[in-house]
Amino acid sequence: MGFWQHLADSYDRNADALKKTYPLSTTSISNNTDMIAVIVIDNNGNFIRFEKMDKKSSGNKKGLGNPLVNITIPVTEESMGRSSGIAPHPVFDQYEYLKGSGKKFISYCTQLKEFAESSFATKQLMAISQYIAKQTVAVDLSENGLKDKTYIVFQVEIPGNPQSKVWEDETFFKAWHQYYLYVKNQRAYTKRMAKKELAENKKLPSPEKKRLKELAKMKDMISVDYITGVEQPTAIYHPKKISNASANSKLVSDNDKTNYTFRGKFSESSEAVSIGYETTQKAHQFLRYLINDQKIYCGEQIIISFTVGSMEKVLPPPIEEKSIWSILQESAPQTENDIQIRLRAETGFDYADALRKSLAGFGYKQTLGQHARTLVVVLDAATTGRLSITFYRELDRTEYLEKIANWHDRCKWHQKFWDKENEKYIPYTGAPSVDKIIEAVHGKARSRKDEGYTKIKKAARERLLRCIFDGALLPIDFMVSAVRRSSNPLGITKNGVFDRNNFEQVVSTACALIRKYYQQTGKEDYKMSIEFNRTDRDYLYGRLLGAADKLEEYALYKMGNKRIVTAAIRHMQAFAQRPFRTWQTIHSCLNPYIQKVKEGFAFNEIQAIKDMFKSGDYETDTPLNGSYLIGYYHERAYIDNLVTAASNKSINKSSHINEKENGNDGQ
Repeated sequence: MGFWQHLADSYDRNADALKKTYPLSTTSISNNTDMIAVIVIDNNGNFIRFEKMDKKSSGNKKGLGNPLVNITIPVTEESMGRSSGIAPHPVFDQYEYLKGSGKKFISYCTQLKEFAESSFATKQLMAISQYIAKQTVAVDLSENGLKDKTYIVFQVEIPGNPQSKVWEDETFFKAWHQYYLYVKNQRAYTKRMAKKELAENKKLPSPEKKRLKELAKMKDMISVDYITGVEQPTAIYHPKKISNASANSKLVSDNDKTNYTFRGKFSESSEAVSIGYETTQKAHQFLRYLINDQKIYCGEQIIISFTVGSMEKVLPPPIEEKSIWSILQESAPQTENDIQIRLRAETGFDYADALRKSLAGFGYKQTLGQHARTLVVVLDAATTGRLSITFYRELDRTEYLEKIANWHDRCKWHQKFWDKENEKYIPYTGAPSVDKIIEAVHGKARSRKDEGYTKIKKAARERLLRCIFDGALLPIDFMVSAVRRSSNPLGITKNGVFDRNNFEQVVSTACALIRKYYQQTGKEDYKMSIEFNRTDRDYLYGRLLGAADKLEEYALYKMGNKRIVTAAIRHMQAFAQRPFRTWQTIHSCLNPYIQKVKEGFAFNEIQAIKDMFKSGDYETDTPLNGSYLIGYYHERAYIDNLVTAASNKSINKSSHINEKENGNDGQ
């Protein structure tokens, strides 16, 4: 019950902030599939006009489309879970319940009237009840072509009341929740009295006995809530529509009476466990807030993390779907520390280092409570009606940060992402995002609705979460698959053409996984930059491949040739299997270009690397392991740095000569 207890407690602590957007005893409707009709009336229930919120649509060349609109509406337990039968919502409902005839209208009208005549009623509610009693909805809306399933909401214009939109009135929602709790208490009392009367009086007339038996069958009762330990009206049904990805799925349900539920030990589900109505409402509403606020989806799978009792957006997500830099930009306001982060990012920001410094207040300032409980939860819908918790961890907030920092430290590599706003690549050092890892391991989805890929992605996410928060070893199949995919660069395409940028991202991700795997097994600890003293065969052959790739790439650039597929790329897959034999082929392909760049850094590196092989290693033609990719990456990065340094030196020298010519010696 810890999860539910934390959710309910968090709602209580943040009730003032949540009561407007996530009030209790409510659900939400939207214009996603149909328009929402708005009936405008006055304080005496007289029809004024009809308005509508058009169905959501995307923009076009002529103008903007209709935005998505979400509206909160009050519900009963029965109406919240309705699928068939008659179960009206209290005030706002579908046209078929309001149009003025039939059993659905009678049921709706009776429920609305009882609410409007109670001591909890607001002036707006009384006006709506008066209007519905006239049974003129169908006539008033006859020209608007409403469907039976079109939702209708009310706007009541009362002189002196600035809030005419009833669905935005906090007082209205508070009144409904208090009234519904009162109704549940009354039902529970009536049930208890009926049971008592039946037990004490055995000679009741048949009609009276039948009436009391019907009352005794009501599900409402007062019982100890297993979550809070306090007596309160029990929840008969629990909310659905917890997330948009699995709208009809429930986390708590007891309506399955044929399979392995409470049957065998108990006759009623309430004997197995009893959850209070108010508690389940608070817990589900705070869970909805978390899901809508974080939105880390993969099909029906949702990953959330939060600090108990807090709504602060200061913690990094448990897994990243986007770049670290994007997450930092979306976090806190521009403080001095944020500016430092921005400046450091320009030269390669180390995310693990920043997270560790955040424990002392860097970046996230004083928001880190030392012993605040932080939860990491994964929800997934196994079927259309059942949502389950597939991963749950509860940690101190500092422990949460430390585990993420450790992951980014032990699985880090040089990363970069394209900053669309500034049109440049931003480098940083950290673990690859979960999407990059999955792409490096499994490739990309075949289409937007690739269900097979979605299943693979969900399973991979949970495996990565166990690596981060449980210290589980990185699965070897992740590393092996990433190496294989990186070794087949011509299979990494965009619009049917080799995609160099995407290939480099896959290689960076593979290097991170290789480094992590070898580190966790205690075999090797690869550095982030080139290792001149490392002489193992696989690493050196990777460096050779990187130097050959840069040599031909530079030669093609000097010749004005836009071709990006070099011999190293073309033969990389074969090179990983038979490096000695394939290197002869690659080197022969370089001969036309060597004369053009003979004095270049890449040519000199090839000669130096070949001299570093131990006796017999160079001629060995067995397959290479994953470390050759690290050598490949290191060599390319090293040559790029040499070129950049030489270029800067040339620019500085030219600037110094110009200063002397202008009579300024630069002092």
